[in-house]
Amino acid sequence: MKRKHKRTLAAIFARPTPGSIQWGDVEALFKALGADVEEREGSRVAVVLFGEVRIFHRPHPTPDTDKGAIASIRKWLEGEWSEAMNNVMIINGYRAVVQYDPEIEKFRGEFTGLNGGADFYAESVEDLRKEGEISLRVFLETCRDKGIEPTRRFSGKFQVRVPEMVHKQAVEAARARGVSLNQLVAEALEHELSA
Repeated sequence: MKRKHKRTLAAIFARPTPGSIQWGDVEALFKALGADVEEREGSRVAVVLFGEVRIFHRPHPTPDTDKGAIASIRKWLEGEWSEAMNNVMIINGYRAVVQYDPEIEKFRGEFTGLNGGADFYAESVEDLRKEGEISLRVFLETCRDKGIEPTRRFSGKFQVRVPEMVHKQAVEAARARGVSLNQLVAEALEHELSA
């Protein structure tokens, strides 16, 4: 990776989120990482990298990338995403987690369950839904054009680490109910997520 790309990467990970990173530098970083970058509808740019599709807004009229987009890129590159089940918006059958970002003074949405990401931003909830519909459509079109499955598959298996005392209490509760520990945990999750 060239020094220029390393500087861009360092700027993306800087705190507080900078508002002076030029989109051309971000796009050059993506390409250096092996991304396929395509112009799409409404100043949107499709980035295909790591087997995922991400849709970003090309800034205009200034070349500086929006702080929200920088934060999104940082999260993507970190590989971090925790799915908060509150603040969910359903758009055309797809779930998106919605938050207000005081740093950029906008609402921000990100679809969950996609094989990649399609972020969207707006100053009102009504406009956020419209932006979400466009980003989702562009994401699905890009996946179709590239032959990429748009939704992520889940195995139904994951490992959870809990304090020793919680583990002991869960085993005792499962035995008292006459169910397996897996069944107890699954029922507890279902109960929590349906609340």
